Amino acid sequence: MKKTITLLALLFAGTSTWAGRPLATDDAGTADVGHCQFESWVERDSASRALVLAPACGVAKGLELGADYTRPSPRDEVRGMSGLALKWVPESWRLATGLGEVNFGLKLATAWLQPAGAGWQHAEAAALALASLKLNDTWALHANVGLARDRLARESATLTNLAAVWTPTDRALLFAEAQMNNKRATFGGTLSSVGARWWLQPERFGIDLTASRQSGASTGTIWGLGFGWYGLKLWN
Repeated sequence: MKKTITLLALLFAGTSTWAGRPLATDDAGTADVGHCQFESWVERDSASRALVLAPACGVAKGLELGADYTRPSPRDEVRGMSGLALKWVPESWRLATGLGEVNFGLKLATAWLQPAGAGWQHAEAAALALASLKLNDTWALHANVGLARDRLARESATLTNLAAVWTPTDRALLFAEAQMNNKRATFGGTLSSVGARWWLQPERFGIDLTASRQSGASTGTIWGLGFGWYGLKLWN
């Protein structure tokens, strides 16, 4: 069982769709009201793989609602995972500093797991404080700090996610990040990732590639390949 759900545990730890692809660390920004985005990717390690579908929409000014569904392979022990997340980034929390503009936000997320032969079970809940610092036109830093509760293991942990993003042109994005917690036995070791996105249409449609490794894990590199489609206007 543990070997089968290693990648699924990492997807939970990375709060897969609580962030903007290709990062797992969330930015303090939301989709415009009435506009949606759709992200999808495949992640694979040496033992398993997973397909993730993740839509999100701006439902009010500074408020974004997101969902996700994960289909693992093999599915002999876990049939699927799903999640919901609500992100709030008030404009009044924006702050101008000597280093650049800082945005702050909050995020609440919850996730469910469907074991084989059983119904959906509430698996995890999390609350995060978000901060994004735009240093200049090419560099940005993101940080998330919060709490997560593993309902199945009945364990809670503090989470810290840190990311640096470099945008050398309007077509390319490169990043490095680390996701840490204080309960490694339940939530896994530190997950370090690097990746890149290439915009086929700047800020509208992009493809990305990521590589991640978890400290203490024996499954090797986790590779991710996906796309993001943004600015889809559904209502006024």
